Amino acid sequence: MQADQFLKAAMVSGASRGIGLAITEALVASGCKVHALSRSTSPSLDHELVHWHSIDLSKLDQIPNLHKRIVDNVDTLVLNAGIGQFGGLEQFSTTQIRELIDLNLTSNLLLVKEFLPLFKRQGGGDIVIMGSESAISGGKSGSVYCATKFALRGFAQSLRADCSNANIRVVLVNPGPVNSSFFDDLNFQPIQEQEFYLNPSDVANSVLSTLRQPRHVVLEELRIQPMKRSFVKK
Repeated sequence: MQADQFLKAAMVSGASRGIGLAITEALVASGCKVHALSRSTSPSLDHELVHWHSIDLSKLDQIPNLHKRIVDNVDTLVLNAGIGQFGGLEQFSTTQIRELIDLNLTSNLLLVKEFLPLFKRQGGGDIVIMGSESAISGGKSGSVYCATKFALRGFAQSLRADCSNANIRVVLVNPGPVNSSFFDDLNFQPIQEQEFYLNPSDVANSVLSTLRQPRHVVLEELRIQPMKRSFVKK
């Protein structure tokens, strides 16, 4: 299958599961080559168009010069890697706060820094940043997590202002609850009925639809929610 225009080669972080895996699968189905970043590969996606790169993005010193490991002229970045940790601020150790900020925020800044010069040299590209509904409104027990997502929202807005003249589109995607491994280590989850959660494929389809817009069209921010909202404790 012929790849879409501006979907020739993409890099997806956090690609081995959940939303990242679904986006990788959708890109491959469109004929796009994908450089998938994760700590481990996904056995469910063994495809000639997927090139796995083992990296722990919480280790920031692994990111500089990453672009030299990717030989293709990537034209799309999907920054999806991140974790959710919730609780009162006083319950977090200094190390936990630093690790959450490093993975959810700083690693994304460094990844864009790596590829932005390439995008400018080749005349454009797309940057998709996976935010959260927590980038819109702070919630109980979410002080550190929300801080990282609010910061990503500001980063996306400023980056778009900086890059629009370089034909680089910047999109922030803010999903609501997604039925994925995000909730595996948390003590709550959405009610396990379809109308109360999104599927990873729902988010992936929205991302692909955004990327397929004409080049002069930018869907700056997407907020995606299930029809109903309710959570239960595990």
